[in-house]
Amino acid sequence: MKRWILPVMLLFCRTVCASTNDEYNQGPVFAIIEENDLLVKTDRHYTQGIKLSYLGADNHLPLCISNLSQWLPQFGFTNRALKFGIEIGQSIYTPRDVANTRYLPEDRPYAGWLYTGFILQRRGTTSRDNPVFENIQLDLGIIGPWSLAKEAQTWVHQLRGFALPKGWGNQVKNEPGIDFKYERIWRLQWPHEGSHYFDIMPRGGFNLGNVETSARIGGMMRFGFNIPHDFGPPTIDSIHTAEGGWEKSTDAGRWGVYGFLGTQAREVLHTAFLDGNLLQSGAHIEKYTFVGQWYGGFVFVLRRVDIGFTYVVRTREYVNQPDLDAFGSVFLKWRL
Repeated sequence: MKRWILPVMLLFCRTVCASTNDEYNQGPVFAIIEENDLLVKTDRHYTQGIKLSYLGADNHLPLCISNLSQWLPQFGFTNRALKFGIEIGQSIYTPRDVANTRYLPEDRPYAGWLYTGFILQRRGTTSRDNPVFENIQLDLGIIGPWSLAKEAQTWVHQLRGFALPKGWGNQVKNEPGIDFKYERIWRLQWPHEGSHYFDIMPRGGFNLGNVETSARIGGMMRFGFNIPHDFGPPTIDSIHTAEGGWEKSTDAGRWGVYGFLGTQAREVLHTAFLDGNLLQSGAHIEKYTFVGQWYGGFVFVLRRVDIGFTYVVRTREYVNQPDLDAFGSVFLKWRL
């Protein structure tokens, strides 16, 4: 009987070590997020968003990005993997009353944001060997009519037979947009090694730019079977982009399912979608600086593909806003 103990122990150690090492040797990942308030049967405020992103394999970076990453300090964690990627997206905002052609000073202004972004991600561990994720991102684009928000919403309404929005002539004016994002997430998981069934992820970060300047803190709790080695499904508004990738360990490629619940608090100094243009006068409304958010959903893990849904509820964002906002987010991630 004793002769089986050593081989079993070696096999166990090999499995755990492979899983741990492969978590920092992941392949590329492609993700798409589609969001719409029609998923929760409303048509107002943040009404539509879409984002596509691609990140390369761990530690396969362009030379200039690799050199830049060496200069970035590591506070409170040891970096073990780097990813670089790009994204493209569009977000659309409207007032409650889309049938009115005149400017509505007591309602949210029409606004659009069309952008592309560059993403650098770092993953590592704390001194207690807890996983840490860091997302550094620069989004560049255009706010206003050139964002093609009017054309996109009109096309969708025509396609689905809805009444056409009439007030796009009053939207926020054209302005180049810049949005620098930073977020760090910590993952406390049980069991500590390999596949796990429960984790808690506190997070914090900020936006800086004329698109939005804000600070955020929050957290997410996940519970399920074979939860992957990632940091949860983002929404378009998140200050991190979908990460993770194919792992070569024996745990990779297995199916799983999990649910999640989360919350976020945001202190907003400036947002182009309520304050209007920074460089010129135009449509705007008085905002609340503090915004809270709750969300929950589920994810199915199907070997290389994750499919998920998130339901988001957000507190009032502007003065005299009559109701809370809600929208649905559909998420697909393909581990290449």
